[in-house]
Amino acid sequence: MSDDLHILDTRISPPVPVSEEEAERHVRERLHVLIEVENVGAAPLHVWSARRGFAFDSATGVLTLDLAEPDRELPPGIKMISDHPSVPSQMIVEPGERATIDVPVPTSIRRRVPGEGLGMSFVEEPIENVRKLDLRLQYADVPFQQIIGESPSDMRGRLREHGTVVRKSRQLARRKSG
Repeated sequence: MSDDLHILDTRISPPVPVSEEEAERHVRERLHVLIEVENVGAAPLHVWSARRGFAFDSATGVLTLDLAEPDRELPPGIKMISDHPSVPSQMIVEPGERATIDVPVPTSIRRRVPGEGLGMSFVEEPIENVRKLDLRLQYADVPFQQIIGESPSDMRGRLREHGTVVRKSRQLARRKSG
């Protein structure tokens, strides 16, 4: 199963405006990352289909998107106060089939910066001029399921060990303005 899922294409669509009703609920416009996958194996695959984490580096234009359990450690000085892992959204991709995963991504990211008081502040930076997409996508031949009464740390361990993670890095073409 280790190489049964191929990432065929990735692309980012421009921000989609929200409806008046969504705006009243403080929903903001989002980019959409479209990921085309193909199951080249003989068994159905349960592919994680929602964002589990993301990061953006405005200096390099790299958008990192996790549709897998993040393997990053917490930044120095940040302590986990409450840990509530959740069962990932999953979609089935049948053998020989292709599917497109549509992943909404906010149009801005909140970044930690040095500050007064407790020593840190946050700034909101737009996610724009994305030049490279780094993607992690997790899948397995069985769905991930919750175990009632399982501790958060045990569940995180199972999430990290479940199935296979494929990576794809893609340079994106620069858009011409005007």
